[in-house]
Amino acid sequence: MSLYLFGSEQSNSLYRRLQAVAEFYPKGGVDRALKISLSSLALLLLLALLPSYSSAGWVAVKDSEGIIIYTREVPGNAIIMARGLVIIDAGPEAILRVLDNNSEHPKWIPYLRESRQLQVISDTERLEYNLFDAPWPASSRDFVFRAKAIPSNQKDVLLYSMRSESSPLMPEQENIVRGVLHESRFKLTRLASGKTEVELLFQADPKGWIPNWIVNIVQQAWPYKVLKGLRAQVRSSEQ
Repeated sequence: MSLYLFGSEQSNSLYRRLQAVAEFYPKGGVDRALKISLSSLALLLLLALLPSYSSAGWVAVKDSEGIIIYTREVPGNAIIMARGLVIIDAGPEAILRVLDNNSEHPKWIPYLRESRQLQVISDTERLEYNLFDAPWPASSRDFVFRAKAIPSNQKDVLLYSMRSESSPLMPEQENIVRGVLHESRFKLTRLASGKTEVELLFQADPKGWIPNWIVNIVQQAWPYKVLKGLRAQVRSSEQ
């Protein structure tokens, strides 16, 4: 293969650079250097495009702004489960206060129009209602779910769990599709630095006519937006 195929000023610069490299290759000169360089580049590109697999079948799909997102398939369910990780510069107590403050949720949870408590069951457990706007032509979605703060058997770990539940306190409404929250869980782990590692597990079915492949796109993007919003809200509340 010849460098003259590039036919530009950039190719001349590339030629000069490879000429220096070619000194290490007595047979084949620049052409051999180019082949090796292109082979190395192809390998790097291939490695970059391959998904990163972790334990338990999680696949890393996004790493941006300090937030890492993983997904995995769930046996018997066409909707994937998503997992997000972020470190927030605050203690678990400050984060839990933000999670507990329903009236402020629409400020940092995407597309959330309404969030309110339906029933306080105990100091650590309650029934909640969320109403989400959806872009046309989809109908709005709402969820009724039980939210519970669960002490962990691990030191400095707090679990905050949410799961759908039927309730006569909020029957289904006309023109609003009732979604199902299979699992949504925040895991707050206190770090020695005074910061908190926040893990979010999320799997929800918006129901209705939306195809599963679209649902899975949203499923993958949702934890990133939620964790980014949570981090910003915690910073704002601490000022």
